[in-house]
Amino acid sequence: MKTKLTTLLVLMMSLGSLAATQPDNTELNKRDQRGRELTADKHGTSEKDIKISAELRQAVVNDKSLSTYAQNIKIITVNGEVTLKGPVKSVQEQRALLSKAKAVGGVAKVHNNTQIVTE
Repeated sequence: MKTKLTTLLVLMMSLGSLAATQPDNTELNKRDQRGRELTADKHGTSEKDIKISAELRQAVVNDKSLSTYAQNIKIITVNGEVTLKGPVKSVQEQRALLSKAKAVGGVAKVHNNTQIVTE
């Protein structure tokens, strides 16, 4: 009985520390609700924009050197302009994402709206 109680206590403490380390995106969510912020729902609907985003997403997902954060970056393409948004782990990841975006055919400009996060 004492072992079960100890195990339960350790588990509860672990869950408590996990809850304390969960990211708080409140400020980012507030920022994205402003009308000027480019969000995924404003993605271009042209065949060109869709193709650019799909090709870039494939290149990002296939790069296993990128963190999960970088592989899940938001890619928003409007009129050939690509905006990258979200967290990345390092300047190197930012550079890799920018390089991949610039390498996609049809990209007119790339906007880097990523943020480096540390855990």
